[in-house]
Amino acid sequence: MLEKIRDLVEFAYDDVPLYRRLYRDRPELESMEDFERLPCLTRSDFALCCVDEILSDTDEAIAILPPVENKMLFPFPRLESAYDRDCRYEVFYFLLKQAGIIDGSSFLIITDSKHSYYCGEIANNLLYYGHPTWMMLLRDHSDDEVRAWIDRFQPDCLLLALDRIPEGAAHWGIEFLFTVNQYDRDLSSQGTDGIFHFDIYAITEIGWVGIRLPGGHYVYPPDYFHLEVDPKDSIITLTALESWLQPFIRYKTSDRGEILGENIFRVTYTGEH
Repeated sequence: MLEKIRDLVEFAYDDVPLYRRLYRDRPELESMEDFERLPCLTRSDFALCCVDEILSDTDEAIAILPPVENKMLFPFPRLESAYDRDCRYEVFYFLLKQAGIIDGSSFLIITDSKHSYYCGEIANNLLYYGHPTWMMLLRDHSDDEVRAWIDRFQPDCLLLALDRIPEGAAHWGIEFLFTVNQYDRDLSSQGTDGIFHFDIYAITEIGWVGIRLPGGHYVYPPDYFHLEVDPKDSIITLTALESWLQPFIRYKTSDRGEILGENIFRVTYTGEH
């Protein structure tokens, strides 16, 4: 882990102007403690930069436009390379495997405009891995309207990316329910309903990071991310280990949580995404 982080930090210092300004001197990392003493990166750091100050190679950038109606957007379109996209697909596959979904299971995604950015990427990933997928964008949705779409498509798995999860969701006859950044809701049950509720932890700037299992804790792929939690304020700090075009090193999120073990954590609060 240390060697991988050292390579990433040296690369960022050499190739990304933002990190040369942030670190001032070339970091010498002999231990993880040295790494965790590096300055944290925040959203405001990016807001003060031009695009060529945050990327290692502007020619490799592919813009992914976020939804217009999200008022808490990153100050520029999210950017990635073909390599970043492939890594993101691999991360998603890791998360999906944690849920034990059978190959070829069908998915219905129901989203509002605020979460449609995440869901467009999730739909692409599901289709890439051979899962029949439908995606519905709803503006003003009632519980009956959501249920009507479920009855129409009868999917094996349901993903609800809505600010409000309908109260009756646990009784809709869907075995696998997925949500996005609903850390405080868990509809999993071992009774007659037999529903397994998985919540995806995602960050607008980076994409999906972890998935909550029915036991209540989130897991993430340790080959792709390193998480820290500041003991002073419980803020989750994230390093994306395979983000080379636009590095995120010790990126301080707006979320709070606690580390439970190697690649296991709990979310106790989510800010704006």
